[in-house]
Amino acid sequence: MRECDECGSSNVSAVSIEGMAIWQCGLCDAIAGDDAAVARVLLIREAQERGIHVAAYPLVVALDRIEGFKVVACGAGDPEQISWPFVQMSLSGPSALVGLENLTKSLALSAHEGGVHWVVEVEIQTRMLFTLKPRFHRDMKRISSQEVLAVRKDLERLGANLERDMALSWWRG
Repeated sequence: MRECDECGSSNVSAVSIEGMAIWQCGLCDAIAGDDAAVARVLLIREAQERGIHVAAYPLVVALDRIEGFKVVACGAGDPEQISWPFVQMSLSGPSALVGLENLTKSLALSAHEGGVHWVVEVEIQTRMLFTLKPRFHRDMKRISSQEVLAVRKDLERLGANLERDMALSWWRG
């Protein structure tokens, strides 16, 4: 019988969360198992706590790490309503402009890997907002639900690339 690594309880059972087999303690709710599966489940829980779709969450976390950036809204897209994923940010302070430049460099580098072409759009609402969104050169009526799902999947690639680029010398310099 397996014991909980956190509380020592023997009330541990195998469960499937988002298709991943892990162990969960019935007493303290701690989870254990394959490191990748546990990390994914923790990511899902964090995303749910913040009210963010799990597909957009890694990108939101990366954007939140950029000095002067604040994510104010995001969506992972809706294949039924044919709406695109987006992340909307407000920027404050001079370091945010450097972060914005670096974000656009990262987007340009990511464009060479295939996937979706992403842009940052600037608009004025009650304040200046920057919206990261996919760019398509055709009418929304000609976009399929499969394309929306493909763009949603591209959010993960974009977040991973942003994390990679933030560790590089040109970003920090």
